Amino acid sequence: MEEAVLQGTHPLLKDNLRFLPYICTEFSGGKESVVGRIALTLYDDEEFGFVGFYESIEDEEVARLLLKTCEIEARKAGKKGLKGPIDLSFFGRYRFALKENPPYTGEPTNKAYYPYLFEKAGFQIRNSYVSNFYDAIESSYENAKARKRLDYFREKGYRFIHPDKKNFDHYLAEIHPLLMERYKDFQGFRTIDREGFVKLYSPLKYIVDEEMVFLAYDKDELRGFFLCLPDYGNLLQKPLNPLRFLKILLRKRKPACYILFVPCCKEKNSEGLGLAFSQMATEVLKRKKAKSIAALIQKGKASEGYFQDQCTARREYVLLEREFS
Repeated sequence: MEEAVLQGTHPLLKDNLRFLPYICTEFSGGKESVVGRIALTLYDDEEFGFVGFYESIEDEEVARLLLKTCEIEARKAGKKGLKGPIDLSFFGRYRFALKENPPYTGEPTNKAYYPYLFEKAGFQIRNSYVSNFYDAIESSYENAKARKRLDYFREKGYRFIHPDKKNFDHYLAEIHPLLMERYKDFQGFRTIDREGFVKLYSPLKYIVDEEMVFLAYDKDELRGFFLCLPDYGNLLQKPLNPLRFLKILLRKRKPACYILFVPCCKEKNSEGLGLAFSQMATEVLKRKKAKSIAALIQKGKASEGYFQDQCTARREYVLLEREFS
């Protein structure tokens, strides 16, 4: 992603934006070394600038210099403040993890001191998020409420289908307007056109387990979808070689854990559809004896409470903001 962004070829760069990358260097013993980096994204119609692609040593002065540089440019552009970390938009990487752990697929990864450095530079927490971890579910386990919601939608005539590799892009195109509508109020959200959306997410068809991708239709209308990915850890972020490719194939064929991303459902007349999706995923998880992670749920949302009786651990994340005085 970073290479495509710097070369100007990434789909998220189609919007009306200015992308300003910076590095901070240190001179010592006659040598120059990079001690931090950041990028500022400015949209004409956004009140705040987005800061992202952040990395630095554990030094308050380095963080202050990087963030101050972004502030100066944001003020010039008439912005009222900064939000971050957001790599371009909601569709890039955003949020800081509060602790350092071996990452699951799609999890923000960063040094644990990054949020502290932002707060020392005047940022405050704007939103908090949580990921819930679940052990493999016993075959005898039942969640009566979730089962009832699934039965309700099936009795209403809803069709639940799984896309395959051949028709994956077709269903991505159908998902696009639903996702644009439902996520428009999320922090860092930017509209992306259908072509760019399909291009951005089409590679998922090579790594998904098709029976863990769910789409719900009421007659011919898409009412919601639920994406669950095998957990590849950080295998997908490493250079590909024959051994690593084999590991990816084995992980796809027999996942030990799945990442359950937040269900996306039509707002009207679809109350409880997310819980119905979770019941369907639970049935597969029981059969495959796999663990799962309900990933990156905004605190206070209904999905935060799904299957709490089975939750064994949690991880927390934050998005920060600084409004200029």
